[in-house]
Amino acid sequence: MDELTQQVNIALDRVKAAQGLTSDYQLAAHLEINRMQITRWRAGKLSNAFKIIIPRTVLANTPLSSGDADLALDIRILAPLLAQN
Repeated sequence: MDELTQQVNIALDRVKAAQGLTSDYQLAAHLEINRMQITRWRAGKLSNAFKIIIPRTVLANTPLSSGDADLALDIRILAPLLAQN
């Protein structure tokens, strides 16, 4: 598992624990997305835009530029979660 995927899993687990959720199904409902999307993200299946933008911005404490969140669902959902690290 690469470092970016590890960070995604840590962020998802943190939200799950903070909300008292016991499954990825509940987490998906909380995030208002399909459970399969959580499974894909946990396996490292992230959009190319996410793989390029997130390490240079959120993980480096640089704000996303306007419009970045509109590029892909994973950026829109995961970027704020990763920024909370």
